[in-house]
Amino acid sequence: MSTNAVSALPTALAGLLKQYANPTQKGDGTTSTATSTPAAASPLSLGRDEAFSLSLGSAQSGAAMVGYTRLATLGSQVESELQAVAAQTSEPGSAGSVQVEVSQLAQPQTLVTSLFGDPDSVSLGTGSLSVQMGAVDAETGTFTPQGTPATIAIAGGSLNDIAKSINDAGIGLSAKVVESGGGFELEISGKDTGAGKAFSLSGLPELEFDPSRPAASPLTPTSEAADAHYSIDGTDFTWPANTNVPVAFGTTTSFSATGSLSVPRSGVTDTVQKMMKSFNGLQQAIVEMTGDKGQLAANANLAAGMFKRIGDAAMAQYQTGGDVSTLAEIGIDVQKDGTLSVDQSILAQALSKDPASVQSLIAQAAKGMDDAIRPYLGSKGALTSQVSILGSLMGRGASLLDYLGGGSSASTGLAGGATSLLSALS
Repeated sequence: MSTNAVSALPTALAGLLKQYANPTQKGDGTTSTATSTPAAASPLSLGRDEAFSLSLGSAQSGAAMVGYTRLATLGSQVESELQAVAAQTSEPGSAGSVQVEVSQLAQPQTLVTSLFGDPDSVSLGTGSLSVQMGAVDAETGTFTPQGTPATIAIAGGSLNDIAKSINDAGIGLSAKVVESGGGFELEISGKDTGAGKAFSLSGLPELEFDPSRPAASPLTPTSEAADAHYSIDGTDFTWPANTNVPVAFGTTTSFSATGSLSVPRSGVTDTVQKMMKSFNGLQQAIVEMTGDKGQLAANANLAAGMFKRIGDAAMAQYQTGGDVSTLAEIGIDVQKDGTLSVDQSILAQALSKDPASVQSLIAQAAKGMDDAIRPYLGSKGALTSQVSILGSLMGRGASLLDYLGGGSSASTGLAGGATSLLSALS
């Protein structure tokens, strides 16, 4: 995985990841880079270093044995889960539906002037119209300004002149002259919906408006800036727009009216959740075990390799036959702590546009992650081998000299019945 941002990781793990990402000097003076190793390569190229373990004491070796045994068990579980995700064949919409109760639509703030006979002859004044955007508290009605006020130059005071000046300013408001009740009125509206898109007007007496004191203004509000209000399974939610409204994981919809709404849920989103849960569980466990008080704090090399390889698989490109080829393109990104997060609105849009490609991408990414960690697992995997090495070291002493000398408890296992590697070589 990328090592550009590893501030959320333990020092030992972050250091090893940076080491894997940077060119290293070899004995012949050339350089090599571990990041070029393909996902299917042997884990020996990322994280396997028996010599590193020789400097461990017996207590550290014992802790590492426990840690790597635990990591092997967790890894096998994650492997099974990823294989199930890769084999998932559910089609979008097959996971049932979400029942939504819409009690209020999102709307923009809209104001109107009094009625006038001729929109070109009446004058509401000239000068500068100040516009302050802000949010309105739905319960108290209090207006809280947000950002810097914008100023609109009003050179002509007629309804049509003012409408043109507001529209030309491009500051998030729209204006138009509307015929109503035998006369004409100027309508000023926010371009966006939501309680956070209210606005106040000042500078011209005929166009003064404060959302906190609407009754004191010569303008009449016909709609207030408001969020959409809806509930799912008895839980209330709000959203600032009537489009791309999140109603379930990876599932969005649009509101066009109040009342009950049934929204199909995509089965692919359940698959995404399963994949992310498996991936995040493994990465979080490695971060925990390689931390200062973790079982692998003094022997993080192999765990770091596993962490990086599955992270690389999560960021790799896959051929889907569609417009998407990476998880990031459907809203799934790797965070600073190595875990995956998802932008549900992006995922929902991708599913709506090309569900087959998204499904193919998820299946391939899960298989890529499985392929990345497989060499570490099983009876012949790197983790099991590391546990065996650590067990052997514990019986021979805490240093390389102890190991070469055979240790106090060593008596068998070397060629010719020798009690140490040095004597066996002799």
